[in-house]
Formats: sequence, structure tokens, C-alpha cells
Amino acid sequence: MASSDIHPTAIVEPGAEIGAGCQIGPYCHIGETVRLGRNNVLHAHVVVAGNTIVGEGNEIYPFCCFGTLAEDFRFRREWASYVRIGDGNIFREYTTVNASASDGGSTVIGSNCFLLSYSHVAHDCVLGEKVTLSCDAKISGHVHIGDHAIVSAKTGVVQFVRIGAFAFVGGFNKVTKDILPYCIADGYPSVMRGVNKVGLERNGLSAERIRIVRDAFRTMLKLGLPLTEAVARLSERYPDNNEVREMIAFATASKTGLARPRNRDSAQAP
Repeated sequence: MASSDIHPTAIVEPGAEIGAGCQIGPYCHIGETVRLGRNNVLHAHVVVAGNTIVGEGNEIYPFCCFGTLAEDFRFRREWASYVRIGDGNIFREYTTVNASASDGGSTVIGSNCFLLSYSHVAHDCVLGEKVTLSCDAKISGHVHIGDHAIVSAKTGVVQFVRIGAFAFVGGFNKVTKDILPYCIADGYPSVMRGVNKVGLERNGLSAERIRIVRDAFRTMLKLGLPLTEAVARLSERYPDNNEVREMIAFATASKTGLARPRNRDSAQAP
């Protein structure tokens, strides 16, 4: 703690672990069971509570609040639950992250994520690497969001939904069902409308791999096939393609169902 810069108005409870090189700004409050890694920057009025474990090199802007109790009637105060945050994340103003609602459970945020102002991550969510939540995105309990996914402003995601890697969800959406990896979703409720071509190009996928992802999207969602038949066709057509394998694994594991296009969208090309 001696090698960190802690403002005199900040409160760091006895027992908190503060890594070297941290900057803790005015009126921050760090709880007694918090662990901060090295080189974290906490601007003014940040609250880090509960059993929160923060990695290295994160920047946390004013009025963020991490590690407070799960907003779940079933949660018991005697339980020990966690928030685990990776490295290199940016949390803009008023972002909130709740602890898990289960004894010993964790809410997890990976590394190099960007959570914009007023975004909320509820209990037991898991965010992968390089996830972006735009302003006022609200992520309900037990939601899983894959690497490089983007959830746009003012969008709400209901409990237990999964959003796949490299997916893009539009603004002002209500997401009630799973969004496949590599797809764009939009609407109220949100439905998959095509492939995230721009996002895939930015992340280095070749034109041929994007073409295959588009074909997988069409086969799964545009031809009116039962999922089992679509999976069989794709497995035979692209046995060695990693993107198709990931889409198949994601779809077959869905418990809430896929956010399929509505009938009037089914004839449109992705």
C-alpha cells in the first residue's frame, strides 16, 4: 500500500490489499476484503466492496460501484460471493457490478473490456475478453457474453441469455433469447438479422471464412430447417471450420432458445 497513491479523503478499510502503483482518488471507499492488483486507477467516489478481486491496469471512473450484494431475494447475507475482474478494463462513470447470488459463486468480467457510463452487470454474469457495453446497457443475472461482443446503448438483456463471441446487439433492444456468435441482432425483442461482417473483418477473418459464417447463419435461421437437420448439414459441409463448430456448439447448448428472425424476415438474405 505504501507504493500506491491514495488520496487522504479515501477510505481503505483494514485488511484490503492494494497492489503497487495504484492511484486511489478522493472519497473512494475500498472494503476490507477487496484485493486490487497493480497499477489500477480509481478516480473520485469509486466504491469497491465485498469480496471483489481486481486484476491489473484497470481504470475506474467516478461513482462506479463494484461488489455490492446481489439484487436477488434468494441471496443470504452470510454467504460469501465474489466479483472477479481481469486486467486492462475501462469502467466509465456510474458503472455497477453486483456480486454473485450464490454461496462461493462469482460475477466475472474478463480483460480489456470497455463498460461505458451507467452500464450494469448483475449477479453471476460472465463477460469474456474485449466485451463492450455501451451507455446504459443493463445485463441481468446469469447472462454470458462472449469475447469481442458489443451490446449497444440502452439495451436490456434478460436473465440467463447468452450472447456469442463477436456478436453485435443494436441499441434500445430487449434481448430475451440467445444471440449466436458472429451475428448482428436488433429489435424489440431483439432478433438475429445477419452476420457481423464489419466486426469480423476488423478482427482479421478472411472473406472466405466470413462467407462460410454467412452460409451457416442462412442454414440455421433462414431455411426453416429443424435445428438438428441444420446442424447435420453444416457438420457435413464444414467439418473443419472453427466458426461453424462454435455456432453449432452454441446453438445446441441453448436453453432459452435462439433469437430467430420473425417470419417476415425469414426470406431476407443475411
